[in-house]
Amino acid sequence: MLMRIRYSLLTLLLLMMSAVAGQRAVPGDPYTVGQSPRGLVIDGQPRVLTTGAIHYPRSAPAMWDSLMKKAKLGGLNTIDTYVFWNMHEPSKGDYDFYTDRANLPLFLQTARENGLFVVLRVGPYVCAEWNYGGFPQWLRHEPDIVFRTYSAPFMREMRRFIAKVVDVTKPYMPEHGGPIIAMQIENEYGDHQRDFGHNGDLFADWCGQTAQQFNLSVPWIMCQQYYRVDGVIPTVNGFYCDQKLDKFRRDNPELPAMWTEMWPGWFQRWGEAAPHRPIEDIAYAVAKWFARGGTSVSYYMYHGGTNFGRTSGPFIMTSYDYDGFIDEYGLENWPKYLHLQALHRLLLEHEQFITGNDVPKSIKLADSDAAAAYVYGTDSDYFAFLINSDSSNSIKIKFDGLKQQLPPWSVTLVRRSKQDKQPNVLYNTAQLSKLIKRAQRHPARFETISSGLSTDNIRWQPLSQAGVPTITAKRPVEQISVTDDKTDYLWYRTNVSLPAECGSLDAAHAKTLVLHDAGDVATVYFNGEFVGMQHGQQDRLATFTFAVPPSTLRLGKENNTEVEISILSQTLGMAHNQRNMESYSRGLLGAITLCGRDITKGKWEMQPGLEGEHLPAHLQDTHAWERYDPEQQLARPQQMRWYAIELDSQMLAEQASDDEPARYAIDMASMSKGHIWINGVHLGRYWLRRAPAASDYAPCRKCTYNGAFHPDRMCRQHCGELSQRYYHLPRSYLRLPKSGDGSARVHNMLYVLEELDGHPEHISIAQRISKLPLQEPEQPRERPRCSWLLGTLATVCGAAVLVGAGTLLFKALKQWRERRGYSRIHTDDSSLAE
Repeated sequence: MLMRIRYSLLTLLLLMMSAVAGQRAVPGDPYTVGQSPRGLVIDGQPRVLTTGAIHYPRSAPAMWDSLMKKAKLGGLNTIDTYVFWNMHEPSKGDYDFYTDRANLPLFLQTARENGLFVVLRVGPYVCAEWNYGGFPQWLRHEPDIVFRTYSAPFMREMRRFIAKVVDVTKPYMPEHGGPIIAMQIENEYGDHQRDFGHNGDLFADWCGQTAQQFNLSVPWIMCQQYYRVDGVIPTVNGFYCDQKLDKFRRDNPELPAMWTEMWPGWFQRWGEAAPHRPIEDIAYAVAKWFARGGTSVSYYMYHGGTNFGRTSGPFIMTSYDYDGFIDEYGLENWPKYLHLQALHRLLLEHEQFITGNDVPKSIKLADSDAAAAYVYGTDSDYFAFLINSDSSNSIKIKFDGLKQQLPPWSVTLVRRSKQDKQPNVLYNTAQLSKLIKRAQRHPARFETISSGLSTDNIRWQPLSQAGVPTITAKRPVEQISVTDDKTDYLWYRTNVSLPAECGSLDAAHAKTLVLHDAGDVATVYFNGEFVGMQHGQQDRLATFTFAVPPSTLRLGKENNTEVEISILSQTLGMAHNQRNMESYSRGLLGAITLCGRDITKGKWEMQPGLEGEHLPAHLQDTHAWERYDPEQQLARPQQMRWYAIELDSQMLAEQASDDEPARYAIDMASMSKGHIWINGVHLGRYWLRRAPAASDYAPCRKCTYNGAFHPDRMCRQHCGELSQRYYHLPRSYLRLPKSGDGSARVHNMLYVLEELDGHPEHISIAQRISKLPLQEPEQPRERPRCSWLLGTLATVCGAAVLVGAGTLLFKALKQWRERRGYSRIHTDDSSLAE
């Protein structure tokens, strides 16, 4: 109870702080938005924007209000999100802006109700580690289309979708008191514009012209846009962006400097260690950006969320946590959240200094060029940034009577008012409070609430390899042209005569099946017998080599040479960031050899999808399924299976907290690879791949805040562990009994599609815990072994000490008495006789 009271008091304090820091004159009232060199101008005032990316499809709608409240408490005044074309128009002309995670108007309304602005990044290309970069599959079938260049079919469809988004979001524009203050067209086009030559330049100009034709009341931006485009504000992305400001002001003296993607973490692929960026470095980069003239920063991501279903890009994990300020489950990442909250509060409190003055010239603070000051204001009334960009050494400085030692790689914020004799230090990016250090020692964790699932609640059925082929061809057909990306899976089957080379003793004839230029994953069966699974890396094609099983070789010796080869090809998300995405291809694309002989040409049958993959009604009726028996499963390894698992709804309902609703996860450590659903909602892919050990991977062994950060060079965490063991189970997708209604019977069915092997009885439910430790938790003292013996020894030693001390005291008293002339009193009989 005491912890809850303290937590509530802290929350109240943060609310009071944010009330000062996050002032907003609107919400609900009409206002105007313009632009100036010193920031976006809202109702006539240039503003500092502290922005965080929260993507509405990556969290359940029930989480949106809490996420935005926490973002505002964290010192943000703006939310940033992409708009995801393939979610809103899955088939041409068939729009969805109002169901579940696609409900963009509800997301915007939630921002308005929380007094937060919104930067709406329409694209419609988004990258975002999102499947196909946000493009819908039907787009690639438009005749003569080329994506993201001066291609008439592409520009026609792009403009049509943007027009639809503008129509849906009009009620949320400033003239209606809505939260939208800027819109983005295209995305990071500067990285690819030169690839398309003159057509790239024409397309960039077309983007600017198209944006202006909508005549909106908010400015348009183009991020990572290196080449000038009339009608839009070019913005920047990166880990550090202050070094880009001088060129930006030379090229765009009339425009505000906006940092659309400040990367406080990074995304994670299957088999990678978790990225982490030190909070001191994040604060340093942001403070330096504002010191040198920036007016807006947006964290990509503030809350990363979850790649539900099949929405992730190639090999991108289902978790999109991004080491954000608010984790995948909607809980604060306290060290990062608090350290940057303090910086945001100061930036917003001193907004009038930052946006009300021209960008100052730097003032050298010491002999070293690494120490400089940027002062906003007058000589006697200012807000200043004192920078030490030396990554190794502290620098002693004296600034306006203030003596300071600036830590390496840090920015110190100081304030002097007319009443002050010298400036006051407000904040240093490299110095962490005791509370933050304590929070670092007690990070968020998972706490198991069920150690395993009862086998009585598990049913299963094998997944059939047989099926009716949809295509027959003389060679394997490219996968996406068959599946249209409606499934990860495509079966390729052929029957071939076993080449004589397979029976040869000549070592030159390898007994292998080789798939050249294949992707992303291939699982091979010979005559229905599982041979193996192999996968590529990221979005690169690979060559897969499988040993021909001994049982097949024996058949060859018996002159029964006909063999059926079944290959299950899988995609793990489609390209999200490459040129010519319209021609992206997967499946069996190159030559196929068996024992060295080319079998590419022949009769091939293709069948997309897996039985029950989209959970039809007959699959959800599990009464006819077998009851799960672990012993029977051991006899049939490497067999694809469906599992239907009924969860203990009462146990889930009992986890409610006074402070936060319970945040659930599914611990899949006992499984291998596949997909999971809860009550028909596709939670995503799972894959239990292990990250490299620290001894094998240098970025796991080095992590310091001082020095240029990059996730491929430093600060990887959880090395040697499973990349993703826990999978988000949103509370709002569960059916829970109402409070006090213990008699109500509700069902929660977890469906698991396992591609390889696993032990579903060991799947468990965990709760995500992230509490702010206001004081160091007491550590339980472990009772030592043989404590009775140690206790006895201690007692004996203690008694000996007392006896020894008593003896010494008695001797000392005797000597003192003798020195004082006291004689001994004799009590024996002889003394009486004298």
